[in-house]
Amino acid sequence: MIVKIFFNKLYLKLVSFFLIIFLLIFNYSYADVIGEGGYRSNVEVNEYEDIKDRKKYYERCKKTKTLGCDRSNIKYEDLKVPKKVKKKKTLNPFGIFKNKKKEKYKTIQPNDYLWEEEENESVKIGVMLPLSGKYFYVGQSFLDTMSIVINENKSNDIELIIKDTKSNPLVAKKAAHELVNKKVQIILGPFFSSTSNEVAKIAKYNKIPLISFSNNYKTKTQGTYLMGFEPEKQIEKITEYVVEKNYKRFAAFLPDTEYGKRALYIYRNTLREHGIAIKKVELYDLKKKEFEKHIQNLVNLKKSPKIEIDPETGEDPLIDFDPGFDVLLVIESGGNLKHISALLTYYGVDLPKIKLVGTGEWFEKDIGSEPGLVGSWFVSPEPKLWDSFERKFFNLFNYKPIRLSSLAYDSLTTAIKISNNKDKGKLKFADFQNTYGFTGIDGKFRFKSDGTIERNLAVLEIGNKKFKVQKKPSTKFF
Repeated sequence: MIVKIFFNKLYLKLVSFFLIIFLLIFNYSYADVIGEGGYRSNVEVNEYEDIKDRKKYYERCKKTKTLGCDRSNIKYEDLKVPKKVKKKKTLNPFGIFKNKKKEKYKTIQPNDYLWEEEENESVKIGVMLPLSGKYFYVGQSFLDTMSIVINENKSNDIELIIKDTKSNPLVAKKAAHELVNKKVQIILGPFFSSTSNEVAKIAKYNKIPLISFSNNYKTKTQGTYLMGFEPEKQIEKITEYVVEKNYKRFAAFLPDTEYGKRALYIYRNTLREHGIAIKKVELYDLKKKEFEKHIQNLVNLKKSPKIEIDPETGEDPLIDFDPGFDVLLVIESGGNLKHISALLTYYGVDLPKIKLVGTGEWFEKDIGSEPGLVGSWFVSPEPKLWDSFERKFFNLFNYKPIRLSSLAYDSLTTAIKISNNKDKGKLKFADFQNTYGFTGIDGKFRFKSDGTIERNLAVLEIGNKKFKVQKKPSTKFF
């Protein structure tokens, strides 16, 4: 009877014991599976949950098997730290089981001391990008570009902390505070000027240098560098180049927007310095896109001229047609630019005899497919370095990066270089002001004390299939 009672007690305890062992093994395995994070294992996972087409990105990741998935230097803040397992006591088969259960592995937030060594060794760089929403493709292209930079600098201990701004000023403001709390040494981004203003104020207050991808000088403040291509610099350079070519009559066809007015202001001032006045200015409503009506006003034609030669008199109405200008500034791009060019030709403007000039937004591969644009001039970095980078990017990620992805490459490369040349300690705004400047995909550049960027740009001419370098960047730029 005593043996039977003992056996029943022992049987129940053995069943409980094996059940506990089974649950421990299952939870341990499950924790290991969760710990395998693929390309996102060392990134703040929550920041990527809203990216569209994540499935396609994973498929691309599997195909490339290299940089697309290798983000080992982009670190995830949650660490898996196993709790200590107490040593199992010897069981007394004739007594009662008094042993405590084995403690499970848990995902926990690390204690402060775990970060002390990390903070001393690594450089924390905050990155703010629109990774979800309408402009998610911009953030994705920038992020993939940064992964290339990280892999090119594997010897450097760099920690990127990524934040999704969702192209929303309020979200960006919150993200900026989070980066400050994580003690980043520099912030790269955000992309849009609408989100840059508040972020710049937060960075300035906390004495954290910020390299913004915006080109809006109105967001400029002490402690912020504008990495974007300012239209003023480009318009000034292309205008001076055309003046050097002895063109005398200048006109502008611009949108009636803040951007258009900025372009007109610098265009007029640059010409004024050379003693030249603008002959004609036509501003149009960008929302209505009534380009034809405004081009009629520009060339002073109420109706479309008869392009065909008169069959009875043989008269060609366009032979002596003069629109009243020899150079026309246009800052539209893409389909709008091609449409404007076609309308100008239709209304008797002899392109490229009458020179169209513009900005780096014209840097589009198929822009020469519009015959009227062939021979036009614009300012941009030399295409050689970008073409090489674009091929490398496509081979890795199987899609073409947006043209402004060079900003992500050049800013991150510069931040790494500055951190390498500086002794341990917090980065300062003045650390980025280098007399000799820096070199990136977009050529040579340097940051000025007022927060703007000085670039060494080329003058390009649109060809049928490729761009021609009309004027190389100066070799004595700095």
